Amino acid sequence: MMKFNRLRRLPLRLTALWAVVASSLGGCTTVDDSLGSNLVPDTQQMKAGYLKLDDVRKRYVETRLYQTDSIVSSNLGYGYMGSEKNDTIGVRTAGFLTQYLNYYTVDEGYFGYRPIFDSAMLMLSVEGYGADTLTPQEFCVYEIVDNSYLTDKDDTTFYLSFNPFDPTRPIVDPEPLFTFTFPDGETTGPATTTVRLYPTDKGQKFVLEGLMLQGEEFRDAAGKPDYSIYKAGNEKAWVERFKGFYIRPAADQTETGKGTIYATKLEASGLAIYGRNRIEEDPSLIKDTIGMAYLFYDSYATEAGNVSVNTLTRHYEESQIDIADAREPDKNAADTRPLDSRVVVEGMSGVITELRFSEEFFATLEEVIAEANETGNTEFNTLAFSQARMFIYFTDSDYDWQQIADGNVVRLIEEMNGAPSRLGLYTDFKHRTGITDYAYFYEKNYGTTISYGGYIDRSRGCYTMDITGYVQNLWNNYLAARDAAGGIGQIDWKEPNAVKNRTIYIAPEAYGLYTTAFTVAQGMTDAGDGRTVTAPIRFELTYNLLKK
Repeated sequence: MMKFNRLRRLPLRLTALWAVVASSLGGCTTVDDSLGSNLVPDTQQMKAGYLKLDDVRKRYVETRLYQTDSIVSSNLGYGYMGSEKNDTIGVRTAGFLTQYLNYYTVDEGYFGYRPIFDSAMLMLSVEGYGADTLTPQEFCVYEIVDNSYLTDKDDTTFYLSFNPFDPTRPIVDPEPLFTFTFPDGETTGPATTTVRLYPTDKGQKFVLEGLMLQGEEFRDAAGKPDYSIYKAGNEKAWVERFKGFYIRPAADQTETGKGTIYATKLEASGLAIYGRNRIEEDPSLIKDTIGMAYLFYDSYATEAGNVSVNTLTRHYEESQIDIADAREPDKNAADTRPLDSRVVVEGMSGVITELRFSEEFFATLEEVIAEANETGNTEFNTLAFSQARMFIYFTDSDYDWQQIADGNVVRLIEEMNGAPSRLGLYTDFKHRTGITDYAYFYEKNYGTTISYGGYIDRSRGCYTMDITGYVQNLWNNYLAARDAAGGIGQIDWKEPNAVKNRTIYIAPEAYGLYTTAFTVAQGMTDAGDGRTVTAPIRFELTYNLLKK
């Protein structure tokens, strides 16, 4: 007899209902400081102003490409599989390692006499994918044969660069157990929940001798199959013997514009085995049909059965990105990465953009104070920002949307459709430390709408971010650095950390790091890379001049 191993049914789709409470945060309107400015007395302690930083001749920021492998890829709840090729970002191929546990406990003798293995199915719950879901891809299911990658570590933290085929430490048997095609080009697609697996000779043996307990290692002293491994509470013993699977494409995608990467929810995915057993007195006769299910993730398991690792390989050789320019700089050596006029942001721990505020940015704000003091015979010496917004424009955008050429409208729409709907800003991307305004943890856990935004403004062809808190902190850091250096003009701007946190990272939103979407937008002006930038990153600042 077969019994449920846990008090729940196999979920095909898991949904969560969130009650979102929107709270209104204080906002500011655009200030026209020309109206009534002649009525402000010279003795006033505060003066409002509004400033646009959009002069294409000035370099307010510097942008460079950046990539780090220090993005955790283990125990994400999703397994990523597939290969895609794009002329912008090259080839990326994803696979995942996963432990699995039997969903049912079984009584002694369940598999019967000389069982027959009929078929196997892969259960899927696809919840994410890219643009091309029609191109068939062949996948392989490999057996994990060495658990030392887990037992030799104090934790189960891994990164996308993990290589289970590392010849110095082979984790996976290179001969697959099963192969399958997904989609098949005709009937299957992202909504498919089961896919037929085709066993190799090794796979046939694995099911019969292993999962169906017919191998010698599963015989007791009397020579009969030992079913103890299928008993409830034996997760650790199970994983010591059945260490897991590794699923990835059989080959990288070779055709530009084809393929995608699928995200399958592991707690609703797994393996199903179907077979029959025989009547012992006459083995030519079939006695019963038998079936088993194995889950890729079990939230109820405590000792084993809930570890997964995603892997990713990349090839930028035929892309528009020179990956040598997008490296993570060496802290002990000079940063030789070139400037880049693009803002490149891709998911799956790909290339993102490093933005550094330049001397010109701070010098312009110093000019605001100086001009106010000259014209008003006052002694303003600092700024308090009531709103600071940053705009990142797509490649066919313009500050004046009416100037977009008719032929570029369709292309611009296509760019926005294929891009991540939201971008995040981080002071430390490796640890996902958001800028002050991008309080994504608070936003997600408390259901609060933050003023940061970060979404695409389709009417203007750009991303819009409210970064008021960050800019205020940045300005305060600049004042501290300026005073420590001995005054205006004394800061050594060749030093990246001359002003604390003047470098930030433009990347996917915190809960969308593994999106397959990507975007290429306009970054800094005059990067010296030969690219034309019609609408570099723009800032709109509403401020108050103050006397200390």
